[in-house]
Amino acid sequence: MQALLRVHGDAAERELASLQEWLGRETALRGSVASEHRVIGPNEMGAVSDVLVAALGDGGAVAALAASLGTWLVTRRSRVKIKVTGPANRSVELDAKSTDVEALLRTVLREPGDGAAS
Repeated sequence: MQALLRVHGDAAERELASLQEWLGRETALRGSVASEHRVIGPNEMGAVSDVLVAALGDGGAVAALAASLGTWLVTRRSRVKIKVTGPANRSVELDAKSTDVEALLRTVLREPGDGAAS
């Protein structure tokens, strides 16, 4: 499964680079997170956006991503949010106050048609 991560807030471009470096140090995620330019959707401002694309193979990778995102967010001095988008364009916005990040990620990252309620 694939997750798109966008950073919003103060110094978003710099914070996205910081997040990519942070996730690159996570053993369970090493080699599975890359930066891309993506066209922004019709309901969003702008034309293109830098995003991180995380290729997540198993439940352990989702747990590692959740733990790493939660820790990274609480270390930020600036106010930032991470929008995570998964299959079927389900998304969630995370910030330093987000609780149970793993459950939120599992909800948006589950594949369409897996039998779980939306």
